[in-house]
Amino acid sequence: MTSVRTRRAWRAGFVLVSAVVLVAAANDGSVPLSLELPDNPTAGAHVFVEKNCVRCHALGGDETRVGPDLGRMHFRGTVLDLAGAFWNHAPVMREKMQDLKIVPPRLDAREMADLMAFLTAYRYYLTEVGEPGTPSAGRVVFETRGCARCHPTNGDSTWEKPGPRLDRYRGNFSGILLAQVMWNHSPEMATVMHGSGVPWPRLNGRQMGDLLAYLQAGNAGTGRDRVYFEPGSPRRGREQFANKGCIRCHAIAGVGGKAAPDLGRRPRDLVGSVSSIAALMWNHSQAMTMEFARRGVPRVTFSGREMADIIAYLYFVNYANVRAVPAHGGRLFVDKCSPCHSLGGGRRVGPDLQEAPQRGDPLAIIAAMWNHAAGMDQELRRHGLAWPRLEPGDAADLTAFLLNRRSAASTAHAAATGSVQPGGVR
Repeated sequence: MTSVRTRRAWRAGFVLVSAVVLVAAANDGSVPLSLELPDNPTAGAHVFVEKNCVRCHALGGDETRVGPDLGRMHFRGTVLDLAGAFWNHAPVMREKMQDLKIVPPRLDAREMADLMAFLTAYRYYLTEVGEPGTPSAGRVVFETRGCARCHPTNGDSTWEKPGPRLDRYRGNFSGILLAQVMWNHSPEMATVMHGSGVPWPRLNGRQMGDLLAYLQAGNAGTGRDRVYFEPGSPRRGREQFANKGCIRCHAIAGVGGKAAPDLGRRPRDLVGSVSSIAALMWNHSQAMTMEFARRGVPRVTFSGREMADIIAYLYFVNYANVRAVPAHGGRLFVDKCSPCHSLGGGRRVGPDLQEAPQRGDPLAIIAAMWNHAAGMDQELRRHGLAWPRLEPGDAADLTAFLLNRRSAASTAHAAATGSVQPGGVR
């Protein structure tokens, strides 16, 4: 069994070795971590099934499983906080897997990224999959928010209203495409409403979901099924955000315009269902139209899959916007990792993490930690050591520290050999 005196000696030695790095990191404060935006957030569904996660965890279903229903949990924080929660749960998961005779799944960096994106995206699909809007409640929204004053609907004999009939949209368009039509139509709506003295209808996420369900619902007796949308691509949405000029007014984590809110600093507002993000855009639409007119620039409109991609990007905008404090990560390494792992000091009980291969990005490190969890749990139990739990922010800080150390070692190697090595954090 490892003695307390020995562990203290290891920690003291490690602090001396890494003091320069820790001081530099403390002076710099937090750093942004490079995390790739997902292209297809649903890709992780295949990982969830193929790696047998589905045997213990449901996703918003009625099934009773061994583990918690991940579809009913709203994960706060960043994707690395989600990874940290999985790490904390690893010993319990290992015990349950042993009971069920399930081989602990191994994940490479791509699989880990897909799985984390899929679990992060559950709230994004919630309107369409988990909690679809209610057409009857949407009809109430349609009437109480003044939509019926301008738009005739099925069975409405009043044809002289200023807005177009909405029957053609029933049963033919997904909710996201209807939100796109509403957005594109909003300048004309604003003009008519202003002339009639009607206030702009503000909607919350639930009301928007119900309204879209009402507009989408098939005509009575047609037997038409609901039309679902294909998930948007956050990567394409990022391109649209730039191409449509949104970045000129809205910054993302300090990069971009200053005239409108920084969307990289509103994680709780944007991590919600599709309808909740569509409602935020709708409520903002009138002010945006006025700002476009003031600047003399054409108003942004969307076509095809562009609205789906923009909303996907807004949902995931904070997924890849993770800041970390390497100095704190260094202290975490000393407290939680150094009894078994070294950094450039040779192998101890576990591998030297500075020399370990394929650890060049945050999710590769998280995947390696996951794959290491089963063996690590056994080793810790053998030595009578507690499982190292991670608090919110710890996974990001620890990752940043490891990447900084790896980058420093690569830079030193490049200087010695004359080669060029990429850095680990930006």
